[in-house]
Amino acid sequence: MDKRISRAYRLNREMGHNIGVIGGTDSSRGSGLRADEQTIFDLQCNAFCVISAITIQNPSSPPRIHPIPPVALKSQLNSLAEQPLDAVKIGMLPDAHSVEEVALFLEKIDCDRLILDPVQKTSLGYDLISSNGWISLVKDLLPNVDLITPNFEEALCLLGLNHSAELKPQELIVKCAELGAKSVLLKGGHLPESRLVTDILLSHNNPQKNYNYQRLRGGTEVRGTGCRLASAIACEWTRHKVLEKAVESAGGYIQAYIKQNLP
Repeated sequence: MDKRISRAYRLNREMGHNIGVIGGTDSSRGSGLRADEQTIFDLQCNAFCVISAITIQNPSSPPRIHPIPPVALKSQLNSLAEQPLDAVKIGMLPDAHSVEEVALFLEKIDCDRLILDPVQKTSLGYDLISSNGWISLVKDLLPNVDLITPNFEEALCLLGLNHSAELKPQELIVKCAELGAKSVLLKGGHLPESRLVTDILLSHNNPQKNYNYQRLRGGTEVRGTGCRLASAIACEWTRHKVLEKAVESAGGYIQAYIKQNLP
């Protein structure tokens, strides 16, 4: 191993912030666990990864999704449960079996920074989770986490609504909060074009807080930003302890990442 990389790994371990990450692989390397690991390492924390599915993705065809067998997923989660975790970020879960195993895992661990990025589709619009899996995610997993990070479309789907529902973001986030998660971060990056991108955070017993960012031309073409944001929040939450500050720091990190990777 390169001495510089080896030293970086050692420094990360010494910092002691351990992030558990559950999600799918992406053969195109644009999103998924690869993006999570890169973000967590970049923010000087340690990633402990569990693979929920192997996906084969390319721009010209629908993804092929291979869920990890429940026994193998359970073994990975049992191993992860033995680690001292400061935060857990949950990404792609392909089916109801994987949702069930993760829900059982959360019951075993003592961690109060549980983040669910409710991944439903690829950036090209293809499903990444079965319909039964999505129902189970809303019913069995979402009420047991500390933060969910849906975009506008995912938020509508969490509520069983379609695009014809005329809800403002400020109304939509309140309805999402009623599903049971302690906090909701509604991402605004894919909303109709405007000069600013506004993410909204709603935490229990706190007023809504807006985070405004300059809309970057071509920014929605940068893949993996949702994965990276949730992982960045996990890292910053262990550092700042206050969610509002963690979201602010993570948002700035993602804005810089988008600028560096514009097409």
